Amino acid sequence: MKKLLVLILCILLPVLAGCASDKKEQPVPKPPKTDTTHLTAEQRGITIKVSREIRNLSRMIKSSKEGHQVVSLQVAVENDSKDNVSISPDFVTLKTVDGTEYKYSPDLTETVTSKASFKKVTLPPDYRGGGLLIFEIKQGAKIESLQYKDGAGRDIPIKFSSEEKTNI
Repeated sequence: MKKLLVLILCILLPVLAGCASDKKEQPVPKPPKTDTTHLTAEQRGITIKVSREIRNLSRMIKSSKEGHQVVSLQVAVENDSKDNVSISPDFVTLKTVDGTEYKYSPDLTETVTSKASFKKVTLPPDYRGGGLLIFEIKQGAKIESLQYKDGAGRDIPIKFSSEEKTNI
């Protein structure tokens, strides 16, 4: 009887061990990758990406306007359409909570970024353009949104959350 029991265990043990190893562990699904450094908006074949963090450059660069501070923002435009798309830093406007609108400062932008600043160009399909833009805004102003409005009728708002990190 003992021999029979040992024989059955010897036969069943590898079978049970084989069944246990046949189970494939399902990999834990990875959460979708989110861009934590940019705010993004799309409209009619273009995607606008704006840095979440607005940097205060007033310690490095003095504003030419009394009572203003100098801030920078990275703006990228991707042409996802099948047509050529004109882009320009003139299409970008910063809006503050009090409703004031600011255009970028071409002189400060070129001074800081040299020749690598956001330039007015025509982007072919599947290309990206843009760059760093420098603004002079009122001291203590809270930025609410960025508006990208081009000559082709696109009007793309990107709202900064009140929780967004601003280095102002």
